[in-house]
Amino acid sequence: MGHDPANVSYEKAPDVHVVNRPTNALQPKGPFLYRAMKSKWSMIACLVIGVAAAIGHHFFYNYLDGREAVNQQWMLRAGQLISFIANANFILAAVMAHQQVAWRAVGQKGFSIHAVDSLFGATHNLVELFNREAWAKSWFVMFLALYMWFSPAVVILTSATLYVVPGESVQDTLCPSIRTLNFSNEAKESFQTPKKADGEILNGRSLSGYNWTADGGNLADDAKTNDNVFEYYNVPSSSLDRIAAGVFSSSQTTYKANISKEICGEGWDCSTTIHFVAPGYKCEELARGVGSKMKQFGNAEAPFNLSHLVPDGNYTYLANTDLGEYMRPQMDNLTVGGIPSSEDGPDFPKNLGVFRTEPSIWIGYAEVQDHTKEHAKDKNTDGWYDDYTPVIFACDHWEVNYTVTFNYTAGFQKYDITEREYKKKIIDTEWSSWTNESTDGTADGNVAEPEKNYVSPRQDYARYRRIAAFHSLGLRLREMLFGNVKVQGTVLADGAITTTNLLDRHESLAIHDFQREVSRTYEDLIISLLSDPQFLAVAWAADPSKLSGTGVGGEETNYACERRRKANFFDYGWSILVAVYAVSFVIASIGVYYGIQAMTSDGTDAQRVMTFSAIAGATKKVTVDEAERKATKIRCFPTEERPGEYEFRAELQG
Repeated sequence: MGHDPANVSYEKAPDVHVVNRPTNALQPKGPFLYRAMKSKWSMIACLVIGVAAAIGHHFFYNYLDGREAVNQQWMLRAGQLISFIANANFILAAVMAHQQVAWRAVGQKGFSIHAVDSLFGATHNLVELFNREAWAKSWFVMFLALYMWFSPAVVILTSATLYVVPGESVQDTLCPSIRTLNFSNEAKESFQTPKKADGEILNGRSLSGYNWTADGGNLADDAKTNDNVFEYYNVPSSSLDRIAAGVFSSSQTTYKANISKEICGEGWDCSTTIHFVAPGYKCEELARGVGSKMKQFGNAEAPFNLSHLVPDGNYTYLANTDLGEYMRPQMDNLTVGGIPSSEDGPDFPKNLGVFRTEPSIWIGYAEVQDHTKEHAKDKNTDGWYDDYTPVIFACDHWEVNYTVTFNYTAGFQKYDITEREYKKKIIDTEWSSWTNESTDGTADGNVAEPEKNYVSPRQDYARYRRIAAFHSLGLRLREMLFGNVKVQGTVLADGAITTTNLLDRHESLAIHDFQREVSRTYEDLIISLLSDPQFLAVAWAADPSKLSGTGVGGEETNYACERRRKANFFDYGWSILVAVYAVSFVIASIGVYYGIQAMTSDGTDAQRVMTFSAIAGATKKVTVDEAERKATKIRCFPTEERPGEYEFRAELQG
């Protein structure tokens, strides 16, 4: 039984056979890197690296702030890596400082065994943080340990300061296929002359059709010397009719298929602003309300007055749009192609094919507040005198300098006319009368003054074709507005106006803000010309003198635009990152300061560590009995055998 462990006596004094390494060792020997890592400079280096990483983290996120989130996952991971580097170095600096300050603390004060355990073990054992004595005698050592436990929050909080938010990417750039209008491009020697854009197969289309006075027209051999051989206006072209039919029936612009993709590029929306001169109607309200006085519209005499409109009359809509209209045919006896008969010349009348004036638009209508409500249909019905407000306005045809902003969004085109500069009347004459017996040899009985402002095909054919294009556009609008709506117990509507959306479908009453809607409809027609780039009037915005044709533009047609698309963007909340790193920096810096001070006070250049050999060597003088009595106070004393070294001893009581 001699080997029964229960009967074996043992010494309670520890017999730990290890090399007694001093806690306050002399300058370590070895490679430079090893010595540097054991010196105070390693603490400083970790602190500096932490600061550099923190600053780098801020500048990295600041660089990403507002930028499109390209390679989003990699950018976020890079931020986390930088945050980890910064936090790891702050912690390393704090850990090294904690060790130095802890050794210094137990060298200055007596601690119970439990308190010493807490001082040295709080960095890796959470329970040790709750030792009251350790906090009371060396709160800063415990605070550094507490900081290490909370340090993962640094990575979490700083990484979370970079958000990814939805937004819109905006680029001020150049777009290749932006078109504009230039009616001067209607000019060419003859309607028979081919005119097309560079590289285009199809000939450009005119807005007007023409007659001639002799075979060959302007291309005839003697056209330049014979004043009786020329081409003159006939009708709006079928291409224009197709565009007008779509606009007037839908009350909206038409635009080219895939125009958004062609201009903006795949996946982009964009906007651009163009400028061009085109026709427009300048309107003026002349009368509003029963009994109001009619204003004068230039020197023109109004074709009707308020007495024609309800409640004094029976019309809820009345339009006169053809006073002074270009006469077709221009002469009574015309052969194929508009050639006058031999009985009429040559010589042909000087006013043959001449634009004498542009007809004014005269419109009267009854305005109501609510189109869905039923209104009185005769004078004997309640509301006849209260439901309707009679309004009269008139419009003249002008040349207008337009500034138009186009927006192409999700494949759709919208436009906004931001500026209208009315330059001059298209034909600066005043229509005065019509005579059935024309005295100038033509069938056109319109009389307009002054005659010197007539536009003749014999004088400036390029300008004539431009005015003809304006006239064709205005003619189609005037024809569309023509008609009347009468109320006589029931609603009687007549004319082309009934095919449009300008009259509400409930009772064929004019829609709200009717005067503005008339101008807008005409502007819709003009803008819709861009839907057919084969028109001669459609040009590149970058160079309006060049026809655009139907092709896609290139480098030479680039024009300023703003491109946009939905995207994710980085958003940096710098205040949290700066605050978290500032707190970490302050704590680590104070720790490093006191760590270096502890080393300096103990007269050592090498950091004291908490390795097993260091702890074992320092505790040789503390017996197990003493260690088991947790209330025993121990303290770090210099060794008598080896000056400069330390060891733990039980502190004498009393």
